[in-house]
Amino acid sequence: MPTKPENRNYAKEAARETPARQQDRRDRMNARYAYEKTHGDLPTSTQVDHIKSLGRGGTNSADNLRAISKKKNESFNRAGPGGKQIGKA
Repeated sequence: MPTKPENRNYAKEAARETPARQQDRRDRMNARYAYEKTHGDLPTSTQVDHIKSLGRGGTNSADNLRAISKKKNESFNRAGPGGKQIGKA
């Protein structure tokens, strides 16, 4: 069960975050800002997706970004026992 926001220690979590993870987060935020700059503001239920992921050599350029629903972007096959993930996300 997820931790309730009032019970989380955000300062401890931020101190534990590695520089590589911080950079990844900044890259994702910059990608959304760049997309919104050219296409206008997006609703919170929409996420900016990389057509070719950064881990596979993709970039934050406008031609590699698309707006898709949060549900579609965060979904993967959960047909395993107990609704667990099958394969990679």
